[in-house]
Amino acid sequence: MDFEEKIETDLAYMQNKVAELDQIVAELQTQVIRLEKQNEFLNRKIEDLDTEARPNRKPPHY
Repeated sequence: MDFEEKIETDLAYMQNKVAELDQIVAELQTQVIRLEKQNEFLNRKIEDLDTEARPNRKPPHY
C-alpha cells in the first residue's frame, strides 16, 4: 500500500466515522427534546399538585 492509498483509506474511514457520529448526535438531540418536554410536563404536574395541596385561603385563626 503506497502513501496515496493509505491517505484515501484513512479519509474513507474518517468520513464513515463522521457519518456515524452525525447519526448519534441526531439521535441524542431527539432524545434531549423528548426529555425536555417530559421535564416541562412533570414540572407542571408538580406545580398543580402543590397548588391543590395549598389552596389560597387564610388559615382559620385569621
